[in-house]
Amino acid sequence: MKKRNKYFEEYYQKIRNDISFITLKKNATIKFKDKEYITGKELPVPIRVEKLLEDIKKQDEIDGLTLNNLIDGIIYLMGTDRSFEYLVDYKEMFKKLSFEIVPYIIYCINNSNNSKDNLVYAKALINNEENEKSCFIYASALENMGIEFHEKGNEVSRYYFEEALEYFEKCLEYNDKFPLAYYKLGYYYKRNQQYVKAELIWSKHQELDDDTIRVEEIRNELIQLKPYVDYEKGYNLVLNEKPEEALDLLLPLVKDFSGWWNLLFFIGLAYRSMGEYSIAERYFENVLKINNVQKDALNELGLCKICLGKYVEAAELFSKLLSLDPGNCEIFCNRAVAYLYNEQVDRAKEDIETALKINPEDPVALSIKEELKKYE
Repeated sequence: MKKRNKYFEEYYQKIRNDISFITLKKNATIKFKDKEYITGKELPVPIRVEKLLEDIKKQDEIDGLTLNNLIDGIIYLMGTDRSFEYLVDYKEMFKKLSFEIVPYIIYCINNSNNSKDNLVYAKALINNEENEKSCFIYASALENMGIEFHEKGNEVSRYYFEEALEYFEKCLEYNDKFPLAYYKLGYYYKRNQQYVKAELIWSKHQELDDDTIRVEEIRNELIQLKPYVDYEKGYNLVLNEKPEEALDLLLPLVKDFSGWWNLLFFIGLAYRSMGEYSIAERYFENVLKINNVQKDALNELGLCKICLGKYVEAAELFSKLLSLDPGNCEIFCNRAVAYLYNEQVDRAKEDIETALKINPEDPVALSIKEELKKYE
């Protein structure tokens, strides 16, 4: 079970355990407007407010219990225990009373500032019927709880945001023309640095939403998103061994984003894959001016130094990297190569021995070991 799933299971179980019950006697009457419901058997009903429970226990009859008292407890139970055996009886009661529970829950959510209550109420909507609207309401309630926890510095906020994202996505499974889901999802994908996905989602939103304020808001977001979309497309081209195409997208971004080390790193990577080691060297050095402990940049710069014949500088870079990541087999191999090319065979052998202790099956280390045998 995922930690997030376990967290919410325990969260709702704790709330469920805090719910108390009283029993309506057989033939007890509940009234709503001109309707009434008469219990055909003893019926346990949930009560959430302890003070109310104490007051009711002092009475001989159930007349002091209002429908609102019942509804509050029932909704909490619906939200925390969807398999409770008497839920079917409660739904029958609402039917007899012509009481629409779903609009009432939505009304309560819209008129409450209590995020915890709203979360359980929204979960009750989901447990009653899962559709695009109930998913959206629940996702929004999760998001609000996540914001509260985030503002308090509580790391569980990530569970709420992850769960919210899942339910915003579920909205589109039920209705792929639901504009509010597209509106929200774009922000989530943007925060998760999924810029291309955010652009696609927001572009769809522009086609569907008839709210001019939201449409204008997202239009501006799309304009601001464009360089990040180019960045994501560019680095994917680098990773897919298309460096020339990548540079067409990435290089124009440097003017406005010269302090963005991620951008400079992938430009450097593109040039290194093209064999332009001197240019790549400059970009990786600029990355380290921004973030002097960026491990990938240290490694890539070291490889460029080897290709440029700067073996001492390469070894120094790999040594710095090993101080940050002392158990990295790959870096020991890289430093061994730098030592070997600099004719420091004994040091190269030591590094390969260390690398093979870390990973006896590492093919690169084994290959270098074979090469070193030529120097015995």
